[in-house]
Amino acid sequence: MNLRKTHLWISLIVGAVVWGAYFTHFIGMTWRGETGGLALWFLGALALIVVVEGVATGLIAWLFRRRSRVLDEGPTLNAALQASHVALMILIALALGTAAVLAVCALLGWSFDLAAPRSQVIAANVLLAMVVIAELSRAALTLALMPRR
Repeated sequence: MNLRKTHLWISLIVGAVVWGAYFTHFIGMTWRGETGGLALWFLGALALIVVVEGVATGLIAWLFRRRSRVLDEGPTLNAALQASHVALMILIALALGTAAVLAVCALLGWSFDLAAPRSQVIAANVLLAMVVIAELSRAALTLALMPRR
């Protein structure tokens, strides 16, 4: 396996585990009516991802530096471009879906009171979830579309 595929696997696994744990904690806290300290949990999750992905990718690159091989950039680049396009479309669909839900709620006279701190935390985490879903989709689709060797 080459470094690009290894990094994508690391990114996919670490992202799924760390963000999965974060959103599980977020949903639990929100369910209990608490939102305090979520900014620190977010920053901790972000720092953990950066450190773990950086260290793991660096270690893999160092361990397998002698076995690296030149990739055929055409098919690999094409896979990355296709996956990025699909991830962008997923992100756009999630954003437009959220906007549609907000518009329908406004038509029905429902208010989410986005001025309240709790609502702002929930809105920020919904936006974060959209980005995480798009990024994990991009990594998974790139791996799926890369040529087998």
